[in-house]
Parts: sequence; C-alpha cells; structure tokens
Amino acid sequence: APCQPRATTGGVPSEARQCDYTGLYYCSSCHWNDLAVVPARAIHNWDFEPRKVSRCSMRYLALMVSRPVLKLREINPLLFNYVEELVEIRKLRQDILLMKPYFITCKEAMEARLLLQLQDRQHFVENDEMYSLQDLIDIEAGRLGCSLTEIHTLFAKHIKLDCERCQAKGFVCELCREGDVLFPFDSHTSVCADCSAVFHRDCYYDNSTTCPRCARLSLRKQSLFQDSGTEAEP
Repeated sequence: APCQPRATTGGVPSEARQCDYTGLYYCSSCHWNDLAVVPARAIHNWDFEPRKVSRCSMRYLALMVSRPVLKLREINPLLFNYVEELVEIRKLRQDILLMKPYFITCKEAMEARLLLQLQDRQHFVENDEMYSLQDLIDIEAGRLGCSLTEIHTLFAKHIKLDCERCQAKGFVCELCREGDVLFPFDSHTSVCADCSAVFHRDCYYDNSTTCPRCARLSLRKQSLFQDSGTEAEP
C-alpha cells in the first residue's frame, strides 16, 4: 500500500503481508509482523488477541492507544449487554461524575488534589461515554476495575466520613424522612431529573405524586409571580 514501486521486482510480486488494522497489503520493508490489539476486534468482538500490523499502523495505534476517542454506546451499544465489567466501569464513572461537584467546591479536597487520582484518565472526570483503547485493554485484563473501585472508595470516604463540609451537602429523603443522609452516588438512591433532589430508590418509585422539592419550588415561583402581579396593580 505505501510503496507500490518497491513492492514488485521485475514484475514479480514480493512477499505480501496483510495488515490486520487496515486490511491492506505491504511489503516486508513496510510490514515487520509487529503485533498490536486492533480496535475494531476489541469493540465488536471483545477480542484482544494481538494481530500482525504494518509499521505505519503500529505507530498510529501506539499514538492513539490512550486517547479517549471511542464512544462505545454509538459504535456498539450491545457490548454492554455482554460484558459485565463494562457495566461496572460505567457505573463507577457515573458515580465519580456525581462526586466531582463536591470536590471542586471543597477546599480540603482541592488541597488534597483528590481529582488528580485520575490524572492519567482525565476523561473519567469529564464524561462517562468516551473510552480509549487502553481503557478497554485494562478492563478486559481486570486492572481498571480494581483501580477505579479503590478511587471510588477514597472519594466516597472523603465526602461521607472525612469532610464535614461535604457531609453537609447530603440529602434527607423527603418522602419518608428516615434513614441516613443520602448522596446521589449511593447505590440505593434515586435522583430527581428536574431538581436533583435525592431519595431512597424504593421511596421514589413507590411514590405516585410529584417530587416534593419540585412541588415546593413550583409553589414558591407561583407565589413570587402573584406578589409581583399585586405590586404592579395601581
């Protein structure tokens, strides 16, 4: 592919080596039988067996391996139905994004530079959708799940146990007003999509009325509107 004039000698083709990444053929000068994980095989078949690739493909894959450019839910959403580890990682990432607002408004967390625990995977504190090929390799090997669980535990400990400022930002379930202080990343909670109030999951789904916080905010807005209308009357 890259050097057609050199790929033949006297009209007789030299050894042709296929690159598993591009699907094209290369001469032995451009294809050294280097081995690399091919992204398409990983994403579509969860296959991480290294395959033979050309020199230019090897350099490109090495350059891109740690870059978060793979949006799995668009490329192959069914992968989450078959790979349990991916579901676990997605939940951990979602929890970390819910923890982030606590840290960026907490002086102690900023001084401890807690978010730098994920400095090698900065995209984990920006979104829960994008993955790098290295992320997938580490998930399949079991490394990422262990390290991310440890970081998740450290973050939750700061918010729920170590820091009084972060503890004060917790929620009490307004539907039952019982139990411990709740946080949006707790596994047994549900969060109102409109006002972000946190409730026990069972209370939230058993409740047939609207969110009490939303109802209270709506009444407050109506009251302010009525007051402003009264003041405007001559």
